[in-house]
Amino acid sequence: MTDKTVRHIDAPASDRSTRDRLTPGRLLSWVSGYETLVLLALLMVVFTLSSDRFLTADNLQNVALVQAVTATMTLAVLMPLIIGEFDLSVGYLIGFLVMLEAVVAQHTSNPVLIIAAGPVVGLLVGLVNGVLTVYFKISSFIATLGVGILLSGGTQGISNGKVIFENIPSSVTTLASEDFLGLSLAVWLTLLLAVILFYVLEHTPHGRFWYAIGGSERVAYLAGVRTNRMRMTAFAAAGLIVGVAANFALAQAGSANPGYGPELLLPAYAAAFLGVATYRPGYYNVLGALVAIILLAIGFNGLSLLGVPFWVQPIFNGSVLIIAVLVARQETRQVRTG
Repeated sequence: MTDKTVRHIDAPASDRSTRDRLTPGRLLSWVSGYETLVLLALLMVVFTLSSDRFLTADNLQNVALVQAVTATMTLAVLMPLIIGEFDLSVGYLIGFLVMLEAVVAQHTSNPVLIIAAGPVVGLLVGLVNGVLTVYFKISSFIATLGVGILLSGGTQGISNGKVIFENIPSSVTTLASEDFLGLSLAVWLTLLLAVILFYVLEHTPHGRFWYAIGGSERVAYLAGVRTNRMRMTAFAAAGLIVGVAANFALAQAGSANPGYGPELLLPAYAAAFLGVATYRPGYYNVLGALVAIILLAIGFNGLSLLGVPFWVQPIFNGSVLIIAVLVARQETRQVRTG
């Protein structure tokens, strides 16, 4: 062996113990990327210890049913977000579609026509949003907000400002009333929709094209992606999914209220933004959004069981939305600079 041979010298035991010690910095580094899951676990523990009604089958089943609509709405807003756009019409759209289905139910008892009305009209509205944004080059903020305001007027027009609760067939409300393996049909259908979207986004060229457009539309176009067509399909998919959510909302309430819908916009976007920090950091995704929905649902349900007043919900949702946006920006910045 020559003098140039590199020898391995073990670090002193004191250095190894310092290096392996669980310091606050190492703990924060490990937790980074799992903030949502850690917070969800903490909330579960706190609410379980605080209320004996929280961790019961009836309560958890009710939470799942109520969140079916919000979860579906979150899946809807994900589509435009992935391509770098916003759809602010979805809250007004679901209100319009629920009312439309209730009006259709006043003229026919055919459940197929009633249930199909929401997704079909939702798809058409999504295409209108896409045309205004993609081909008329109107900002998605302005275009979808304008469409939403038009829809709010349409809701008032077809309902005459009244709640419609008559002649809603039981075959429609079955989506919320019938249980299978402890969960309502609406919950199972929401999970099925989430699985389908997860597959499309993660394992098909269509999903990869959407993410590519969201990263850089110019680069995607130069790579051969038909960006206009793909952006249109994102808006159309959002409208179609809102139509599915309308079916769940009508089934749960058994009626249509002309004031329903806009309040669902913030929870949907809060879950979508918060999901960025849960799975595939820096990217809008289905799994992260579902975890975020559970977090929001558990948080407000636990607070309700502790007796907080009704006005805490919008404060809770608004606070989570702000935090979610900050987290999403930070995660996206780390991905782009990492």
